[in-house]
Amino acid sequence: MKKKTAREGEFTSLQGRLIWLREGRNLNMQEAAQALRIPYRTYQNIEYGRNKPNADNLIKFVDYFGCTYEWLLTGEGQPFSLMDKKTVAPDFPPDDFVFIRQVRGKISAGGGFSPDNAVDLMLAFRKDWIKRKGKPENMSLIKVQGDSMEPTLLSGDLVLVDHNKTSIAPQGGIYAISINHEIMIKRVQILFPEGRLRIISDNKQYEPIEAPVDQVRVNGKVIWFGREIER
Repeated sequence: MKKKTAREGEFTSLQGRLIWLREGRNLNMQEAAQALRIPYRTYQNIEYGRNKPNADNLIKFVDYFGCTYEWLLTGEGQPFSLMDKKTVAPDFPPDDFVFIRQVRGKISAGGGFSPDNAVDLMLAFRKDWIKRKGKPENMSLIKVQGDSMEPTLLSGDLVLVDHNKTSIAPQGGIYAISINHEIMIKRVQILFPEGRLRIISDNKQYEPIEAPVDQVRVNGKVIWFGREIER
């Protein structure tokens, strides 16, 4: 098998960035696996792109090579912090954080696109905060697409959905729902005594709709959102 080097795909993939880090330490794969305390076959499969690293391995990569999570996962930003590590707080303790999967694709605020189950990347949240909200294994992160939930949610926002919360709260809330096989993010209220659901777009250009409870599948409740500032 031809030896793989970072030059073939440097920085364009997690594998390329990992190879670049390893070569910077003048290590072969066997030596890197030993230094990282990862089984050689596991490390080899990650570097060849056969498997994606789990949360524990990501922590080991960042701790050993000194790179940033953002750069290793996405290739964005600087590989290493521009500040001397002595002048900043140490890397966060892994025991205090939990990683939530971001599923590939986008979920439309107006309806249409269904994300698949493939994991795009993992994001860290404080474990104590997540446990107050629910169980991390029941949660996923999904990108929003469309303008129907503006100004609350913008296209490109990342929402954290608790898939265990499938009952509409009496006061309502923002939920990931399915109607006629279309998945969307909407504000949902229960209408009493009719027992119907009122589905609301925060963007006033879109009229609310009503639907029988049995025609709406609730996939989970939005409990957090994040936004990247582009300007």
